[in-house]
Amino acid sequence: MKVSTAVQQADGTYQYVDVPSIFRWIDTRVLGDQLPVVTLIFLVCAACSWLALAKHRWGRQLYAIGGNEEASRLSGIPVVRAKILAYAACGLLAAVAGICQAAQEQQGDPEAGIGYELIAIAMVVIGGTALTGGRGGIVLTLIGALTIGYLEKILSINAVPEAGRLMLTGAIIVAAVLTQRRSRG
Repeated sequence: MKVSTAVQQADGTYQYVDVPSIFRWIDTRVLGDQLPVVTLIFLVCAACSWLALAKHRWGRQLYAIGGNEEASRLSGIPVVRAKILAYAACGLLAAVAGICQAAQEQQGDPEAGIGYELIAIAMVVIGGTALTGGRGGIVLTLIGALTIGYLEKILSINAVPEAGRLMLTGAIIVAAVLTQRRSRG
C-alpha cells in the first residue's frame, strides 16, 4: 500500500499533509540549483563505502571472503561477523536510498524498487566486479552505474518498452560474465 501525502477524508475529499522538512531538504538543489542534494548523499555513501572497502581491515576481509570463504575462515577471518556487518551496511544503504526516493517522489511505494536487482547486478558486473567474488571496486562500479544509467535514459527517451530494456540488461550481464570467464581462464 502506498503512503501518500493525500489523505482521503470521510466525505471523499482529499486533504494534503506536509512532508517532513528533511524530505524537502533532500529534494532540493544546491550550488546555484545545479546539484541535487540526492547526488551529494550518493557521493558521500560511495566515498564511505570506498573508505570501508579499500582502507579498512573489514573491507579486505570481505574481498577475501568473496574469493574463498572457507580459506578465509581457516586463515582466522571472522567470517560470520564480517558477513553480518556487510548485510547491516547493505541494509543501511538501502534505507538511505529508500528515504531519498520517497523524498523525491513525495510518497512511499513498497513496489518502487521492483526490478532494480537486475539493474544493480548489471551495474556491478559492467564495473568489473567478478560474480564469483574476490575482485571489484567502488570506482569501477560507479562507472558501471553511470553506463547503465545513461543506457536506461537513452532507451527511455526512445520509448523502448520495459521488456526490451530488461532483455538488454540481461544480455549485458551475460556478455560481461562471459568476458570475465574468458579473461580468467
